[in-house]
Amino acid sequence: MYAMRINMMRNRSLAILFTLLLGANPAAAVMFGETASIAHNTTTPGDNSGWQYEGTLDGYLGVPIAPHFFISAKHIGEHNVGDVFQFHGDTYTTIASYSSPNTDLRLWEVSHAKPFPTFAPLSSGVNDIGAVAAVYGNGTQRGAAFNHNAQLKGWLWGPRDYVPRWGRNVVEGVVNGGPSLGPLLYCSFNRNGIPHECHLSVGDSGGGLFVLEDGLWRLAGIHYAVDGNFRRNASEGGGYPAALFDMGGLEVGSSWIPIAEADEDVPCSFYSSRISSSLAWITSTAAGSGVIATESFAAWQKLYFTPAQIAQSAVSGPLADFDKDGINHLLEFAFHLDPIFSEPKILDDATGFRGLPLVRKETISDEERLTIEFLRRRNDNGAALTYSPEFSSDLQTWDAIGTVEVSAINERWERVKVIDSITRSQMSRRYGRVRVTMPP
Repeated sequence: MYAMRINMMRNRSLAILFTLLLGANPAAAVMFGETASIAHNTTTPGDNSGWQYEGTLDGYLGVPIAPHFFISAKHIGEHNVGDVFQFHGDTYTTIASYSSPNTDLRLWEVSHAKPFPTFAPLSSGVNDIGAVAAVYGNGTQRGAAFNHNAQLKGWLWGPRDYVPRWGRNVVEGVVNGGPSLGPLLYCSFNRNGIPHECHLSVGDSGGGLFVLEDGLWRLAGIHYAVDGNFRRNASEGGGYPAALFDMGGLEVGSSWIPIAEADEDVPCSFYSSRISSSLAWITSTAAGSGVIATESFAAWQKLYFTPAQIAQSAVSGPLADFDKDGINHLLEFAFHLDPIFSEPKILDDATGFRGLPLVRKETISDEERLTIEFLRRRNDNGAALTYSPEFSSDLQTWDAIGTVEVSAINERWERVKVIDSITRSQMSRRYGRVRVTMPP
């Protein structure tokens, strides 16, 4: 196994010299503190948080960010122009690559005869630090327990299986990797972390770290490295790669820096090249990046279904219901839901970014009225949808009446609230719905 090691200072409660382990073999991992189950988080999280944008280049992860470009890690090994990028069962042939002079990022250009139908938005960096991130990897299982002085410190890396997995972690901060690496976001692997708290292993490089910004999950980082190796004493030689929630009492890195045992855990971390710090280079190199992709229903289909599935309207068409949650694909597309994740979710009041319309009774100007709140795709973003909010008193006659309030969320979505013109004192029974139509 080929590995490179670098040293840097990380600002935390204690300023300690850490060593990062960088792997160049196509091994990847999302490992969890809460479970060792190999089936955990191996299907879509269902919240459109980046799973749909991950593809692979010879087993390594990469993320489309423009009509003819995807981004990955520079160090992941030798690949050649002409290699094929796999994306939801479809293939895209590479025609050029571009290495960032100041980071570990590499852009790959694909044939213009077959552009990506849609692609990931990029983080501006305003919400990176402190954000709960969606983290994606491609492969190893959690290994055996790693103990020291009769205390569980974490787990060794297990066997490689190349199974895609997702996790969550909090972006704690940024470290400076120097002139060749630039700023790196880091996340720590905590003992009692957030739900789905995860860590990565050697070779997870190229996978995406996404954060929620302005109602969209945006690519904030590309995985680069992890803390390691670890040993209890010199008799363990080169030590062990591991995901540890407490490095206290151990030695770490190629220089075997001792980490003092403390009352509080000293968790290890993983690091991702920060996208926002390289936006100027990315947008100048990858034509069409840095904007929100226009997204028709046909483009949206290709984020979730294979070409064979798309060829079958009964499987992936507008009226199909692949995940059997009672919501057809047209409505999943219209209201920002995941068509392969069974979840009849209702939009959260005033703050939600996905879900079916919220129909409820509210007191407005001292009168009880029915209201409908829903998400709407902006038609200048290619959706070509018509949303018709309507009210009825008998479920037979529907009227498009009421006061409409519209608030912009981002370049793709807006939130609409419609207040019924009829009050409860005028009509004891009222119903609301949103009718969505799309041209053939």
